[in-house]
Amino acid sequence: MSFARARARKHKKAVGAGVTRAQKQIDRANRGVKQAYVYQLAYDHTVRKTALQNLSAVFLYAMHEKYKFGASRLARLRDKMQSNFDAITAKNVSVEEIAEYLDNDIGLHCGVDTQDKKATHHRQIEFKAVKEMSAAFLMALLDEFGFKKKRLSAAYTHCAKLSIRLDEKKITYDEIREKMNKIMGAKK
Repeated sequence: MSFARARARKHKKAVGAGVTRAQKQIDRANRGVKQAYVYQLAYDHTVRKTALQNLSAVFLYAMHEKYKFGASRLARLRDKMQSNFDAITAKNVSVEEIAEYLDNDIGLHCGVDTQDKKATHHRQIEFKAVKEMSAAFLMALLDEFGFKKKRLSAAYTHCAKLSIRLDEKKITYDEIREKMNKIMGAKK
């Protein structure tokens, strides 16, 4: 054994002799809390990522159903939504600012200001994702395709109807993603 290792071992043993049983239990509990926090963060990230993927597929599929968007227009919409979403997550613009703009300047109340205080932690993460993606979706339609109040409202209403079909289990997220992959894969 090297001198440095022996020295470190001796120091650890000397320090360990002064640690009480209660302190060891506290240290063990603290490690457990830290570990649980890391696992919770990872699970929260998974919930958010899944919600965002599902929402993106729903919005794109709704535009395909309602306005017969093909692969190239869907790709443009997806890219613009991603750009807007990145601006929201970077805090360059807030969901509230977008909602205020849509309400005041366009005359469209999109309902992103509603909150459910009784929702579970993971449901709140999903609600936040819905608000962010909805704002990105509406602004993408406005910026990229020139939609105004009537068409924005119709598109958003169609998305809501699609969400009702999902709740009633008439269609699933997997089916929507599969259909979108077929449509987007057919890009010329």
